[in-house]
Amino acid sequence: MGPPDVEIVLDEAAIDETVDRLASRISADFSDGVVLAGVLRGSVPFLSDLVRRLTIRPLVDFVAITPYAPNTGRVRLLKDLDIDVAGREVVVIEDIVDTGLTTAFLLGEIRRRQPARVAVCTLVDRPARRVVPVELDYVGVEIPDVFVVGYGLDHEGRYRNVRVLAVADRDLLAADPDAYVAALYPA
Repeated sequence: MGPPDVEIVLDEAAIDETVDRLASRISADFSDGVVLAGVLRGSVPFLSDLVRRLTIRPLVDFVAITPYAPNTGRVRLLKDLDIDVAGREVVVIEDIVDTGLTTAFLLGEIRRRQPARVAVCTLVDRPARRVVPVELDYVGVEIPDVFVVGYGLDHEGRYRNVRVLAVADRDLLAADPDAYVAALYPA
């Protein structure tokens, strides 16, 4: 059996256009500088490209949180920001906003530190799964309730480095985590 058919949500050109659009808007909105708070790990490819396209000089820091644990309502901070954001403008950089639970938690944590402003930039918005309303200031692409991999988004650590965003079948990945390797990593 050959590799599964792959539906590409964003190809390389569309990723570049999306990152350019978001970088332009952020540069215009934060001409006096900004702290970019990347949410580890998924945001790293997106954040790296975004930083290179900004026309302002941002400070970059990272935060890591546990995913929302079903049936617990709990999220934990694993790695905190090193930069003091009090009085500064901050943009949280996410790979995907799904239920909104982890984003809402993170926004609460940052707002307690009294930044001048906090905004959210996400590569992918999947509002069909939203449980907690969160305001997203910069959105790369909105998708329906499908599972996607690539460009930072993974399945069991795989596919983060693929330079496309593709729809993947969770059941197929559960049976074979490498099911999309041949389709997404051309020889």
